[in-house]
Amino acid sequence: MPRSLLHLLRLCLLISLLPNSHCSSIAENEAEVMKFLDEVNHRLAILYNKEVLANWQNEIQGPNDLIALLQSEIATKEIMRYIQSIAVKVKKYKRLTLDNQDLKRQLSLIPEVGYEVLPPEDLELLYAVTANMSEIYRHSKLCSYEDREKCDLMLIPDVQRILHSTESVEEIEYYWLEWRRKTGLAAREDFHKFVELYRKTAKLNGFNKPSDFWYKDLEESSDSMSKILEKFMRELKPFFEQFHGYIRGQLRRKYGSELIQPHKPYPQHLAEIFIGNAFRYGDTSGLMHLPFNQMAMPNITENLLRRGMTNTQVNFWNAKEFFRSLGMPQLEDKFWSESCQPKADLDDDHCWHKAWKFYGLYHVNFSYCPLTTEETFFNMFEALSDVYYYKSYENLVTLYQEEPLPNFSDTLGKFFSLAASSPRYLKKMKVVGEEYTGNEARINRLYIQGLRTIFLIPVFYILERYRLDVLDKSMNINDNCAYWRLTEDYTGAEPPVVRTNEDFDAPAKLLMEVDDQYTTQILSIVLQYQLLEHFCSATKQYKQGDPNKALDLCDLTGQRIVGEKISQAMALGSSVPFKQVLKTILDTDELSLSGLLEYYRPLYDWLVEQNRLESNEIGWEKSEKCQP
Repeated sequence: MPRSLLHLLRLCLLISLLPNSHCSSIAENEAEVMKFLDEVNHRLAILYNKEVLANWQNEIQGPNDLIALLQSEIATKEIMRYIQSIAVKVKKYKRLTLDNQDLKRQLSLIPEVGYEVLPPEDLELLYAVTANMSEIYRHSKLCSYEDREKCDLMLIPDVQRILHSTESVEEIEYYWLEWRRKTGLAAREDFHKFVELYRKTAKLNGFNKPSDFWYKDLEESSDSMSKILEKFMRELKPFFEQFHGYIRGQLRRKYGSELIQPHKPYPQHLAEIFIGNAFRYGDTSGLMHLPFNQMAMPNITENLLRRGMTNTQVNFWNAKEFFRSLGMPQLEDKFWSESCQPKADLDDDHCWHKAWKFYGLYHVNFSYCPLTTEETFFNMFEALSDVYYYKSYENLVTLYQEEPLPNFSDTLGKFFSLAASSPRYLKKMKVVGEEYTGNEARINRLYIQGLRTIFLIPVFYILERYRLDVLDKSMNINDNCAYWRLTEDYTGAEPPVVRTNEDFDAPAKLLMEVDDQYTTQILSIVLQYQLLEHFCSATKQYKQGDPNKALDLCDLTGQRIVGEKISQAMALGSSVPFKQVLKTILDTDELSLSGLLEYYRPLYDWLVEQNRLESNEIGWEKSEKCQP
């Protein structure tokens, strides 16, 4: 019997003769709840492991392994049936008077019924509309600009390949309109039904506001979360406006002032092509404009092969040494031989390393991509971060063997990957040369990274804001122009042609991934840079105002305090709220954008000066491209 409960029972015996004593009932309640939670932790571990094992088999055998797919589907249904079977007891125990905070915490983390609270006919409809929206996004086929009778083009890779190679503005505009016609308009009715059913789900789960139900896993109210996001957007705005002004100037050089008008939002379809080139890895000099085009970016894939890092095992040992130098626990030597297997699907666009945790078995599996590329090199740091995370909390009960905030494990992984992208570390590894640390190469690098980061945050914000405003009825779902006002306000973009409320331009990705939380992706981006700033400052590798100790150049290898602090946080799993985990790492529970802004400060200063030299206007006037 736990010492805390034994102490409570002894205390109750001493005061049981006092009038109106409730000690005996509290002790009885806690004993009953403890027995229930032991069973829940045991049962969930068995069910979760069935699902993990099936998905692991699918990963290493291939997506056509029908047995693994069937086993995964059966396991998922078993989990849901079990959660439904205990739902009444969970509600009952949550109402009991309990003094034991650990028991309260575990009860709060038992998975909830969620959508399954809906009546069967509504639940069936929900599954149907979400599946249909996903089908529309994934399999819509567009007609060719060159041959309108040829209607077999997939967005990825067919149309994407065309858009990144064509110089025709008319062709780009055609596919922009065609995509929205085939997806947005086609999914509008399903999206209406989903919104109605989500509101009903939130109400049946006891939430007055759908947005509060949406944020339940963040342990924050929607009002509180909204204020945090709005603060980020205010702080990001000066930087974003400078970046936007520079890109608008570059677009004007390419397409002319008639299409890219001064002081106006830039056309979304042209900006998407320009910014999208930054997400193409390898030598980008032939694909996109760079601040210093004469300074070619290093081809990291080629350099890795030249360096002798020709297979995944070498990549694995390199990353393992990186973590060891940071003070993380040493992975056992047999981990590679006993736990790692290559994944079956070698799709170049989606070939990743991945850690697989098992509950209560003290075991982690690892599937790896056998291809050696820049992406898989950095992805190894993210995947190994998960291995360390899962091993750190494997002694905890099943309910605590989770991350305290959605995307938190991804955040830590991307922090390690960000640290590994330091020019000084890569130079030490002989993956890049001396020139990569020079000022021109530095601005080019920050420019590409900035396009991948700075421009994502407003887009994620719009997606989340639009969805929650619609769910809470603070925005009319039929008001297409309201969506464009959000887009204009936060991204400085407008549609290429006049749109009306007869159109439905909500991004197809939003309609497909109806449960994706873009808020947690924003928090993840912010926290990655906050962690870097904190540890680089604590280890004196970064000092504000010192050009030799700039944040973007910080190399953390050999700084053991990093691994020690993060290991402490990892070991907590979800046993305490996210803010407490954050305080363990950062000595504060407040999220801050300062790390991101400081990391990109050299680029910001360059943008300000370049916009002045090129007379690029900053900010934008109101668009007239959407008329209700």
